Amino acid sequence: MTRSTTRAGQRALRLRLKPKAPKTGYVDGAWWPHSEDLAAELPALLAAVADRIGPIHHVAYPFDEWARTSGELVIAGRTVRVEGFRQGTLHTVELLGVKDRRVVLLVVPPAAVALDASATMDSASAADNESAVDELLTIGTRERGDRAEGVAAVQRWDSEGGAEPDAR
Repeated sequence: MTRSTTRAGQRALRLRLKPKAPKTGYVDGAWWPHSEDLAAELPALLAAVADRIGPIHHVAYPFDEWARTSGELVIAGRTVRVEGFRQGTLHTVELLGVKDRRVVLLVVPPAAVALDASATMDSASAADNESAVDELLTIGTRERGDRAEGVAAVQRWDSEGGAEPDAR
């Protein structure tokens, strides 16, 4: 599920969720916020994810990755507890909804290059993806392409005989 909606004066929400199915992997999708201001970014995100887990009452995030945020925010008329953590999985945000349903999202850094961010979000939201957060963030499109080209070059080298042994 990809969300890319806008309202007058608002930027598009960049969110991709895995299809509704038995959970695979650590994350349930990926979110690419426009800024490090969590309070400003949350309203659109919570509205979109509420379709899946109901009204969200709690958000957990890594302290060092966001601007300081109040412990409680009123979003769409509801009080949402917003809690930072110092230990836990970096580059994620955890949203808790009704009946303890939760969604864990990979957070793509706001300054990420669009092509890399899109590839990362595609990977994180693939139904069968079980990659760890670090794996998802370390390989962007360019790096993935460079690695593929490197593997192909080595295979060509080997198939053509590679380096011939010294004839000394």
